[in-house]
Amino acid sequence: MEQERPSKKRRGFTLIELLVVIAIIAILIALLLPAVQQAREAARRSTCKNQLKQLGLALHNYHDTHSVFPPGQVASGDCGSSPNPPLTAMNMNGLVLLLPYLDQAALYSNLDFNLAFDDYSSSGIPLSGGNATTNANQVNRVMTIFSCPTDPGPGGSSTSTTYNLPGGTPEHRTNYDFISIRLHTECNRWATRSLTTRFMFEDGSKCRIRDIKDGASNTAMMTETRKSCCGNGNNASWAGRGWVQIGLSLGQSPPNNTIRSGIDFKPRLGDWGWTGSWHVGGLHVLMADGAVIFLSENSDVSIRRNLDRIADGNVLGEFR
Repeated sequence: MEQERPSKKRRGFTLIELLVVIAIIAILIALLLPAVQQAREAARRSTCKNQLKQLGLALHNYHDTHSVFPPGQVASGDCGSSPNPPLTAMNMNGLVLLLPYLDQAALYSNLDFNLAFDDYSSSGIPLSGGNATTNANQVNRVMTIFSCPTDPGPGGSSTSTTYNLPGGTPEHRTNYDFISIRLHTECNRWATRSLTTRFMFEDGSKCRIRDIKDGASNTAMMTETRKSCCGNGNNASWAGRGWVQIGLSLGQSPPNNTIRSGIDFKPRLGDWGWTGSWHVGGLHVLMADGAVIFLSENSDVSIRRNLDRIADGNVLGEFR
């Protein structure tokens, strides 16, 4: 009689083998995650660039319709010390005038342009139409076209009543703003400034293509800003204008003459009006010809100042 042979027992993983497998998986994940994050940021950066491109098309469509670009803002309530203060404060961001060209005609038609778009007023200038609750109810929304997906926010919260809509409603902020002189206490001075010191936008500005003597491909029109860039962390909303931010200037630079990106761009008091982004290495700039370039944070300050002005006659160095 043949004797039965003992069956072989199936052997499992040893603890060492299991730890080796886990270590290999961890290494693979560590190698993969940066690539995934870089791909996501590349997609967000591309979206940001495309949105600025859409704003450029909207600005040119507005110009084709009205033969002039929209003003950077209309009748700021902070213009009491100006030689030409408004009778009433509108505090309207020029971005509002682009809504019909950004597939937002319905929103635009529901706005009341006899009422202010922000509740800030100084020097006794009354708000246009009094309380602007009607407009507050319309513009109290996040607008994707004005928001860079790289910016973590805050998008619609406020720590200061300066940037609140009437009734204390937080404004939803913009990541894109006009290139403008940073004198927020002056109204309707664009027409009286010398041609060599003008930017494309300002309170009450009326810039036309023919005013851009330096050439549309050599003049900046809009740029990126961070939602938490200014003063106590409150950037201008996409619809209203608060205390300080009539617009941005590439030439208003930090002490080391660079455009700072990401968390290194600290929101100090002296940073009001400065550009910034959360992209590594620089920020997007919309040129007057509609092109969008990525300007390095190490670009020379003189180049950026020359990009700001529409007719200074200076020759630009390499910046693209």
